[in-house]
Amino acid sequence: MTVTLRNFKEIPMLSHMTKLKSLSLAALLSATALQSAWAWEAEEVAARYKTLLGDQGVMAEWTGVRQDGDSIVLENASFGLLDVEAKVQLGDFLLQDVTETGEVYEIGRIAVDSFEQSEEGFDIALNGLSIEGLILPKEGENAPYGGLMQYRRFALDSARVGKDGAPLFTLESLQANTTLGGGTESMSFVGAVENFWLDVATLADNSDARSKLSEYGYEELSGSVDMAGSWALADGRMKITRYDVKVENAGTLAITADISGYTPEFIRTLQDMQNKMDSGTEQQKQAQGLAMLGLMQQLSLHGASIRFSDASLTGKVLAYAADQQGVKPEDVANQAKAIVPLMAGQYLGPDLTQSLSKAVTSYLDNPRNLTISVAPKEGIPLAVLIGTAMGSPEALAKQVGLSITANE
Repeated sequence: MTVTLRNFKEIPMLSHMTKLKSLSLAALLSATALQSAWAWEAEEVAARYKTLLGDQGVMAEWTGVRQDGDSIVLENASFGLLDVEAKVQLGDFLLQDVTETGEVYEIGRIAVDSFEQSEEGFDIALNGLSIEGLILPKEGENAPYGGLMQYRRFALDSARVGKDGAPLFTLESLQANTTLGGGTESMSFVGAVENFWLDVATLADNSDARSKLSEYGYEELSGSVDMAGSWALADGRMKITRYDVKVENAGTLAITADISGYTPEFIRTLQDMQNKMDSGTEQQKQAQGLAMLGLMQQLSLHGASIRFSDASLTGKVLAYAADQQGVKPEDVANQAKAIVPLMAGQYLGPDLTQSLSKAVTSYLDNPRNLTISVAPKEGIPLAVLIGTAMGSPEALAKQVGLSITANE
């Protein structure tokens, strides 16, 4: 007799065995997934985090470390700066969504909803501080990102610094985002501060200064910041393509820069020198200062520019200078047109002095924007720049491709 099984689930024993195998497979897969996600050791991640913070001059302490699912709790955590007694006490500090690859630990998110602390009459308050995608390279000769800690996103909703209960400085909506290259050898970044505010009058030394600030409308300053750039780790090529600081009713200062030699090794050496200077004797500080000057020779300049776009600041500066001298603002402007070329002529040579004179005259007659830029044909080591500047400033100006333009 032949029996044909159209559906093996019709046989009770086979059905039960199939269910048991399915459950066993599901349990195995689940356990494997958890093991993969939690392969890291909480103590090791915490220790690496502490080391990398220390490399940046931030001293971190906690009384205990424990794992909570895929997160790590740093118990009774405190943070501070090297050689600064005051510490920030944050209680239990959470490192969320921790994962691990062969080369890095990544912390999915760190957040501090609010924080307040007072010290010697000053108080600081932060709200909505968060870091996402914090990457901790493991220790090793070929560690990713040169062994430096990186983040994908940093955000701060607001910050406030005050004295005796009155605000001195506030900041709103700071954001910075980093796009990391696939080969861990390059990155690009953008950042912005939506609004900052500073009580300049309170910081002024005397009542006369405060009175003048009030007269020209600068008791308080507010504005925004916008920046962007990129960094190639292999040769340390750092490009700041945009760094704009806009101050309302004053103007916008825009800076760009292009340098090479700013490698991870350079950064680590510089940080080490700074730490030694902070904790060393006066003699040791002087020695480290000289060593730091030597280290700076590794940098090369490829280009830079400073551009100021006026929004009433120039006119107010001329008015203030005229008031001090008892003359008219136009008289001060004419003095500047005559004096600047005379002072610069001994350093820039006739051609550049003429260019400078033309730019200054154009700007003071109609203040819109003034730009100073350098664009050498190839990167110039800092040592060469310093040497040329000491020997022949005019040759240096030509070597770096110095130009001054106005209202363009």
